[in-house]
Amino acid sequence: MTLRFLFSLVASCLLLLTGCKETTDASGGTSGAALYAFDSTTSQVFVWKDLGTLYDSTATLAPTYRISSTLFTKVTALAWGGVCFDSQRGVLYLVSETGTIVRVSSIRTQTGSVPSAEVVSFALSNTGRLTNGKFGQVALDSQNNTLYITENGDSSTQIWVVASASAQGQDASVTLQALQNSSDSGGTGVVAASGVVYGFFLDGGTVGIEALTGPRLRRGSATSFGATDVILGSSTALGKYGVLALDTANGYLFVGRHNTDAASTASPIQVFRTGQFGLSYNQAPYLTLGSATGQPDIRVLTHAGNRDWLVGLKGTGTVGAGTFYVWKQPMAGSAAKSILAPTGSVVKGVAIDGNAS
Repeated sequence: MTLRFLFSLVASCLLLLTGCKETTDASGGTSGAALYAFDSTTSQVFVWKDLGTLYDSTATLAPTYRISSTLFTKVTALAWGGVCFDSQRGVLYLVSETGTIVRVSSIRTQTGSVPSAEVVSFALSNTGRLTNGKFGQVALDSQNNTLYITENGDSSTQIWVVASASAQGQDASVTLQALQNSSDSGGTGVVAASGVVYGFFLDGGTVGIEALTGPRLRRGSATSFGATDVILGSSTALGKYGVLALDTANGYLFVGRHNTDAASTASPIQVFRTGQFGLSYNQAPYLTLGSATGQPDIRVLTHAGNRDWLVGLKGTGTVGAGTFYVWKQPMAGSAAKSILAPTGSVVKGVAIDGNAS
């Protein structure tokens, strides 16, 4: 019996003992949350100032505001999951699949055309990009003002690290600083908070004495992923197009799986405790969410962080749609509600502001 196994056994017991003391609403309830979505059809940001009102509506509700800028056309080809929110500074980031970034300041007070002083466009450098690389899910660590952007190429993957994101100037070119694991591929998910980064990868080198392979979750810092902070194996239920969302208040990591492309008929969202990293590799989720038939096509997932909302986006292959899957207090077992964006919308990125009021 190895020391790692003994440690894992003790830690797992402690995790179970402490887990029962936690509440699902420690994140501060559900009030005061706003939803932001980018529509590639109109190159506008749709804003619903009260996510609760949207949730309680019928199948569709017009956005409170439609925000526009001439710079938004630079990100019309939005990356999957290419929207993230800086709750500390009130800044919205939009990232295209070709590496162009648009930053909108004072987003909470924008109601129409954004003044030129409040919107900036910059880009990731062409040097260091992967062969036929395309960018995907993005995340913003508000505490450290750092933007993380996934990129996938023909045979490898990497995560770009953009430090001082709110200070990047108009037309700046960001030099590659990569947070990557050279043996991994298919990196489609990233979230970050307080200097800790989580990533999803579809495959990579073998891990541990069991030589485990396949989809995996990694935890690391702004510079590297830990060699042993990884979850993978047959018990994990991870699968293709894994996208991440993080409940920072309660320490839950949500992993969305695209059931259709992953050929799965199980619940599409796996929830792991952040404390599970560093224990045994092959771990089952803390619990699962969603309907295998009701949400078989999740391509984007985001959590309010300090409010109890989880939102997913529907997508098929490379094509975005205009359907939101919204969970109110997801850990309490609530079912998702399907909500439609305005007719004709193509939405591939969404973010929640938990401090909207």
